[in-house]
Amino acid sequence: MKKLYEHVQPVKFRLTVFALLCGATLLSLLLFRVRTLLSDSLDYVFLVGNIFLAWIPLGLAHTATAFAWKRRYIMWSVPISTALWLLFFPNAPYILTDLQHLGHPKPGIPVWFDVLLIIWFAWTGLLLGMVSLFLMQDIVRREFGGIAGWVFVFAVGFLGSLGIYIGRFLRWNSWDMFFNPLGRLTELLYYAAHPSMQSIIFIGVFSTFFIFFYVTIYAFGLLLHEQAPKTSQETP
Repeated sequence: MKKLYEHVQPVKFRLTVFALLCGATLLSLLLFRVRTLLSDSLDYVFLVGNIFLAWIPLGLAHTATAFAWKRRYIMWSVPISTALWLLFFPNAPYILTDLQHLGHPKPGIPVWFDVLLIIWFAWTGLLLGMVSLFLMQDIVRREFGGIAGWVFVFAVGFLGSLGIYIGRFLRWNSWDMFFNPLGRLTELLYYAAHPSMQSIIFIGVFSTFFIFFYVTIYAFGLLLHEQAPKTSQETP
């Protein structure tokens, strides 16, 4: 038991975060199951698929972190895993845009229940994205420095918002880049050369929100880190 404790101790906070994310996912699925029993319908079933897609970036971020510690693999493994991570990353915060479905209330279920349902899924997806971004930022910071790490965060905030816009309004998904890469890239270049006011506003507002939220969570982490030494000094 002591050996197990010593083995877990260095990663206890990472395991705690993972457990909380698993718990939030299970609670989201439980709420969805309750809704299906109350309404006898599969409305909002897309939330289940979206939450599982939101886990993919976290898995890829952990893979990139594992390879980053192996110096002989870092030159090829990290760029590949980072590219895959960035491709699937928008799936995590994308669930926030599912709140628009509340504009079309479903019969038989109170609106407040659907509000709570989507918020649970959206919050879980957002946290999955935040944790995966933190892991990727840490890789960049170790290799290229703190400034590069934050440049990476801001770039991801913009590219992630672009990906969410593409998914929500153009109805593309991450798998399109595997099955029709040339066609999608051609279309993307066209839309980039002819941006709409809707795309500019959405990407600008969402990227600002996401980056602000991430920086806030990051700052809370630093605050707790600052408080830890003071607490240990005050303990007799």
